[in-house]
Amino acid sequence: MTDHSQLVMDHINLPANKPEWLADWYAENFGFKSKDGFVFAPGVLLVFELGSPANYNGKTHFGFRSRTREAVAEWALKLNATLTEGPNYCGFKTNDPEGNAFEIYWED
Repeated sequence: MTDHSQLVMDHINLPANKPEWLADWYAENFGFKSKDGFVFAPGVLLVFELGSPANYNGKTHFGFRSRTREAVAEWALKLNATLTEGPNYCGFKTNDPEGNAFEIYWED
């Protein structure tokens, strides 16, 4: 049997009309670094490739896990997103300027 606990999500490639511009948007808004359509930070690698963003209808998304509930609330305020809170979860989903859906959340 394969031991899946040894797997770590490494990166995600997404289509974008303006890959370098969108990478710069993520860098500016989240404090990541960007270069040539790549966005990176410890544990984060987003790759934007030229193409029309897919219509996800809000169901398909990628997520950023936060270490604290308070940080998620701050991100929601900064991104003007509606925060959902429960005893063991705090988070929100929103879209980047090209329509890619992402989530920022904390989970106990």
